[in-house]
Amino acid sequence: MLKKLTLFAILSIGYFIPLKAQVVHKPDELFGVMKRSGLNYQPAELYIDIDQKNYSKLLNDSSLYHEDSDGHFLVKRIAVLPEAEAEWKLGEKSFLEDKNYKEAKKHYKNVLDVQNDYYPAKIRIGEAFDIEQDYEKSEAAYKQAISKNYVNYLPHYLIAKAYYAERNYEDAVNEISLAAILNRNDTRIQELMNEIYADAHLKYDDWVFSPQYKVFKGSKETDIKVLSKEGWSGYAIGKAIWQFEPGYAVNQGEKPGVTSALEEKECLQYLLYALNDDSKTKPADKAILSLQKVQEFKMMDGFIYYDVLLRQNPALVYQLPNNVIKTMKNYVIYAHGGAKPNK
Repeated sequence: MLKKLTLFAILSIGYFIPLKAQVVHKPDELFGVMKRSGLNYQPAELYIDIDQKNYSKLLNDSSLYHEDSDGHFLVKRIAVLPEAEAEWKLGEKSFLEDKNYKEAKKHYKNVLDVQNDYYPAKIRIGEAFDIEQDYEKSEAAYKQAISKNYVNYLPHYLIAKAYYAERNYEDAVNEISLAAILNRNDTRIQELMNEIYADAHLKYDDWVFSPQYKVFKGSKETDIKVLSKEGWSGYAIGKAIWQFEPGYAVNQGEKPGVTSALEEKECLQYLLYALNDDSKTKPADKAILSLQKVQEFKMMDGFIYYDVLLRQNPALVYQLPNNVIKTMKNYVIYAHGGAKPNK
């Protein structure tokens, strides 16, 4: 049984997926917008720290999947069919209460005989084989679950654990990185990621994107206060333009007040532009240092999604094509793990 979901307000997408024709304005073009504006943008130093947000409660649901519908993804929830429900409940009792994994697998296989696409049963079979330390069979079960629902973080996480138990670090790194993309704020995934990366001779370094700026209207309606700490001036100006410049967001094809990939790309490009223009500024913020690092390898898209948008709304991943998610994995391994990418 498949149910269409409407409970997530998905953030708009402007770069990875060409849903509509959009032009990314270069930093000098943004500067021109500011200079021609009827508003009076007033940059100044920010003297307080902007607190880091806690996103740990923003998590994805393993029962969700996406379905392509004429270039747009529908987010749906899978449910067990009534005719398979009794076997599913027996399997859950055998697995969770009785710890009889042989019996549980039998019931889960009966579920699949009735409802072959019910991937939670595949995952449970994999978990049962894991407990029995039959990793070859557990990995096969998880791969089948992934083939049914690629954007489900759970089988990626579990197969990473199986690979890790076998000391297959390369595959473990790949799968745990995918799991992190698919459920960005899950602390359980982050903990396993630290362990796997360390044994793979990588150092997982995670941080929360916390831009140090404030923009607001001054005493006059046309005065726009643009406050920022060292290194963030370009980003702050970009955000002020997107927030206050009349018609700017709409003309860029975005909804005012809704953060988009296009907005982040323009603001981050302006951040780098301002830094390059001011050689005296030496930011120590991990986000800025990482952005400077990945720019060389044209990985800003990964930064925008993994470190900005998916933090704020992990459900956005359901609107990304599978090939984009696979590509983002390379960003994670390089930018957060220190692996050397190919130029």
